[in-house]
Amino acid sequence: MSVNSVFSESEEVSNQSRQAKQKNKIIRALSKASDPLTIPELQKMVRISTPTTIKLTNELMDDDLVLEEGKKETENGRRPTLYTLNINKFYAIGVEILFKRISIAVVRLDQKVVLEKQDKNFRLENTPECLETVISFIQETLQETNIEKEHILGIGIGLTGRVNTLTGESYNFFNFHDEPLAQYLTKRLKKRIYIDNDTHVMGLAEQVLGQAKEARNALILNVSRGLGMTIIAHKRIVTGGMGFAGEFGHMQMGNSEKLCICGKRGCLGMEVSGYALEENFKSDISGGGISLASSNKELEDIRYDDIIEAANEGDGLSINLLQQMGEKLGMALGNIVNLLNPELIIIGGKFAQAGYMFTDSIKTGMNKTALTIPLRYLTIKTSQLGSETGYIGASAMVFKQHDLI
Repeated sequence: MSVNSVFSESEEVSNQSRQAKQKNKIIRALSKASDPLTIPELQKMVRISTPTTIKLTNELMDDDLVLEEGKKETENGRRPTLYTLNINKFYAIGVEILFKRISIAVVRLDQKVVLEKQDKNFRLENTPECLETVISFIQETLQETNIEKEHILGIGIGLTGRVNTLTGESYNFFNFHDEPLAQYLTKRLKKRIYIDNDTHVMGLAEQVLGQAKEARNALILNVSRGLGMTIIAHKRIVTGGMGFAGEFGHMQMGNSEKLCICGKRGCLGMEVSGYALEENFKSDISGGGISLASSNKELEDIRYDDIIEAANEGDGLSINLLQQMGEKLGMALGNIVNLLNPELIIIGGKFAQAGYMFTDSIKTGMNKTALTIPLRYLTIKTSQLGSETGYIGASAMVFKQHDLI
């Protein structure tokens, strides 16, 4: 029996389908257990009779999905056998699609990346041609990996823009088919597709592998070209009714009169984002400012990454812009702290590379708006996951959907 057949959803009521669901329970219990389990421990978790647990575990061992892991140490009597999941049979594909990059990885259940590739020349457009580029990129990866296809549980995709993770619809990109994007890609790639926006995927990566692992209530910020937020409440990611929860960049907390992509003015993302940093930098340079970031590039070619790098090298103009932006972000976050009372805020995205230079100014801004007691309870950290955050989170989405993590 393959992994996918164990997890297949069937309305059929038969002894065979019932046993498949029971095997599913055993696999999930072993996957979530921190240590190998004995049959009595497993039986207690899955609430199946001991004879049935033994029978099904042996069948899963015959299918090479479960392994014996030695004997449990006991003070006396016969030592019981320990069982664990064969993680080499459980994989997911994680894909991150951003405006100027597409990344993909084949990830094992223990979050080990076995194959990773990216295309920095990719440009996201809402066209059939661009979608075909994405499909080809995924198909090439499936062909390159030596993992048997039956051991790949599905493909998770983190896509920039507004996405309804419940229906699989994308509202900003690849929205020209008569069916939801996830449904269309499932047919084309012959693998179950799970889709969410890139910010929620980043938040899931922090929850599974990063600094939000133990947090009950946390905010994970994606500060890159845009501004987004993942809200974790009682250890669950809040997606909202249509998957739009966390559109922090479109909250009316700014003073800017610049027209946002959403069609409104005053959006915070027009003052705090990579786009805003580039615009502010150009304005200062045009007004006579001098910066290391503009010494080797034309002004129009400078990206916010270059400005963050210049700030880390001690460039005064870049540091000043980052700190002004951090303080604005902190003032906005102070209001969210008063509303949700998180214990942890993680600054993720490209702005995490600015480290304490950015977080210290965020704290200054928060002191102006947040209540004193919830602020004392709060810890602010920068993400340590790096560039792999997107595809790790996207693959984790697949494992999460199968209730394996």
